Amino acid sequence: MPARWRYLFGEVGIGLRRNLLMTIATILTVTVTVTMVGASLLVQRQVAKAQDVLYEDVEVSIFLADAITPDQQQALEADLRAQPVVADVVYESKEEAFANAQELFADDPLILQDLSPDVLPASFRVQLTDPEEFGVISSLFSGRPGIDEIRDQREILDDFFTIMGKIREFVLYVAVLIALAAISLVATTIRLTAFARREQTAIMKLVGATNWYIRLPFVMEGVATASVGAVAAFLLLLAGMRFYVGDLREAIGFLPFIGTADVVAIFPLLLIGSILVGAVVSVLALRRFLAV
Repeated sequence: MPARWRYLFGEVGIGLRRNLLMTIATILTVTVTVTMVGASLLVQRQVAKAQDVLYEDVEVSIFLADAITPDQQQALEADLRAQPVVADVVYESKEEAFANAQELFADDPLILQDLSPDVLPASFRVQLTDPEEFGVISSLFSGRPGIDEIRDQREILDDFFTIMGKIREFVLYVAVLIALAAISLVATTIRLTAFARREQTAIMKLVGATNWYIRLPFVMEGVATASVGAVAAFLLLLAGMRFYVGDLREAIGFLPFIGTADVVAIFPLLLIGSILVGAVVSVLALRRFLAV
């Protein structure tokens, strides 16, 4: 290795060891920051994946009035099937609705004790080619004789995805606050190291060293601490994916979950972002010490 690079790496090691407690605090803060940012990105991926899968299964439920006539029912089914946005139409009788309710609420006898086929309405379950086209069915068939109510399952899912979006925003806001602390710690660490070497820096400038050559060891320190923090955050996200998301996947089998591949996919973004922030903060923190 050329002497110049040996000098640079040696200076980086000296700087990191000289302010060891500050270096550890910086790495821990960067780790927490990157973990929070990564968690926010993963929540966003989770919401998108769940939307893609769950919205495909969204149905429009058209509940029929008890007074509907056979002719009205047949005409309604024919008109539904004729709509370009309708993929399929399934009729569910009162008896079938009661059987489904018994299966759905098998663990809650208090709900079942007041149910009977006469209480539950018959309905048409309408699958759409595009779940976003619910308004077409609602506008065409609302108020039609024989129809009691039109309900879109997406209303329930929208509430769920709204909550998930709020969680992602909260995690991101917390990450921004912690990021400010991380930036402050990186800058403080670099300034302390630069202050301890101020005489050495002055001598190097007097013998003709460029600002960038003087600045490079400090920038490398900022990049090193940011990189270690990003790698530690990556390992934490992998552990969380294995132990926590894995349990959720077993408990909620119908919902698609993100996996290890998603953590690996966002890691380059987290690492590059951490390195850039560490480098920029280091450069800005050194401006005063180079004016000698």
